[in-house]
Amino acid sequence: MPLLSGGRKILWIITGLFLLFSTLIVTITEVALPAAMIFPALYCLYSEKVPFRWSPLVAIIPLALGILPSLRFGAVTYGVLLASAFIMLMFLRKGYLGLAIAIPSSLFFSLFMLIVITTAWHEGNNFKTVLFRWTDQILNQVQMVYQGLLSAQDMERFQMSRPVIQARIVSLFPSVVLTSIATILWLNLQIVSGTFRNVALRTWRSPDWVVAFFIFAGILTLVQHPTASAIGLNILITVGQVYFFQGMGIIAYFMNEQKWPGVIRWPLYILILIQIYIMIIVAGLGLFDTWFDFRKRIRTAKGDDQ
Repeated sequence: MPLLSGGRKILWIITGLFLLFSTLIVTITEVALPAAMIFPALYCLYSEKVPFRWSPLVAIIPLALGILPSLRFGAVTYGVLLASAFIMLMFLRKGYLGLAIAIPSSLFFSLFMLIVITTAWHEGNNFKTVLFRWTDQILNQVQMVYQGLLSAQDMERFQMSRPVIQARIVSLFPSVVLTSIATILWLNLQIVSGTFRNVALRTWRSPDWVVAFFIFAGILTLVQHPTASAIGLNILITVGQVYFFQGMGIIAYFMNEQKWPGVIRWPLYILILIQIYIMIIVAGLGLFDTWFDFRKRIRTAKGDDQ
């Protein structure tokens, strides 16, 4: 609801803080970028606290800074974040949780790919050359960290396997970027879930036809052709992320039905997100939910216990 009961003073304070944060995204983009990842959620929350049509008018003000050449990149970045926030809010109000993640993720992914293609064009290189250089820089940073942690023998093995690791990262770069963006937007939905009553991530299910992409991707990975195999793996990772969100919904539903306190829930969520093998198990849970409907079984088991 619009924030009317608190008076105009509170309204102006909230608007001032929102404008300050938005302006920082434009002016110091690289520094503010980590915090800017939750901008879509903050915009959705702000929109629910101010009068109708106030939020979009306020939100577009920082874009005016784009007239300065030095701030154009920041303005474009903010514009993409703002467009994603607009889209997320629209689908949230309609109750389309899947689209609230999928469409903004596609927008961010398209921008990223455009940056890669534009960089390659300006340098006179191809797409893969740019990605190889970027991944080489990333692996250099990883190597610097490993030098203080690994033994000389382990570092030698890392150096020997580095070309293979780099080639694998490049081949999977599209899906890694897309799923990373989707995860960030999923976390944004988690932030706003307490404000929007129709945002119930624990009951969300992917459409049944998504399993067709999973099967198709699995078949492509078995094809003895590097390009086909790479495409299959990228699709498999992307679809696996969809089922991971569904699996997390099942886990959240179970804990909610059992009335587990937050002091247990949040450490469990963090454990899942930092352990890749547990994430794969959770994604498998979401996949098999297509046939077994685990939430229905949880309700039935609870009813039998009572």
